Amino acid sequence: MTALPAGARQSAAWAVSDHWEMAKRSLRHIRHDPEQLANVTLQPALIVVLMTFLFGGAIKTGTHGGYINFAMPGIFVVIAAFAAVTTTTSVAADMLEGVVDRFRTLPMAKSSVIAGHVIADFARSLIGLAVTIGVGYAVGFRPSAGIGGWVMAIAVILLVTLTLSWLAALIGLVGQSLEAAQQLAAIIIIPVFFSSAFVPTATMPSWLRVVTANQPMTQAIDALRALLAGQPPGDHLWLTLAEFAGITVIACALATALFKRATST
Repeated sequence: MTALPAGARQSAAWAVSDHWEMAKRSLRHIRHDPEQLANVTLQPALIVVLMTFLFGGAIKTGTHGGYINFAMPGIFVVIAAFAAVTTTTSVAADMLEGVVDRFRTLPMAKSSVIAGHVIADFARSLIGLAVTIGVGYAVGFRPSAGIGGWVMAIAVILLVTLTLSWLAALIGLVGQSLEAAQQLAAIIIIPVFFSSAFVPTATMPSWLRVVTANQPMTQAIDALRALLAGQPPGDHLWLTLAEFAGITVIACALATALFKRATST
């Protein structure tokens, strides 16, 4: 194997450092905007409690362990969607408030400006995931998955988070104002509720079931549900990997192109 030239290794190290510094910058904003953590901790925790005690007795899913075991995989995806909304507003703020113009004058990897927000999104999502799992166990969540099932489930959640983060960054780049970007961010959240997150798709009207049962969010949630129940995920897992990987590549390419166009003038 041919070793990389010293200059290339140094450039790669600088790029990694730039991405890490931009991620830390995004995370430091939490001190001034605690709502970023509330979106991925308080809101999902409230959903867990509401779904368990308000709707859990009325919705019958036939799931072993009751409704909470059915709903938790959907709530994990809700966390990823809520965390992604922060990426939308953060990217839009950078583009609209002139911060990026300052970064253009610095000797740094320009890709780190957007990628830093995406990396920070991972950290916020992991915090929210840990809190939500804890609340879930407190109200009766009892998955049957072993270590392997949990590892695969977390990998699926991280893939979903990555995809939604790049979609959020793309939305932040096209928003003409911070308010418009926030409204467009609903594009990320709405599909979660038009899925199998909280009710079985079999209970929906046939015309709606055709869409909800086959969209990417449902595939991811059904894969998580099977993995956490200790069951084979079947085609749901492979469809999730293919669909979300494809969406990530497209969203990343479009976001990169839009950012370059916006910062080239």
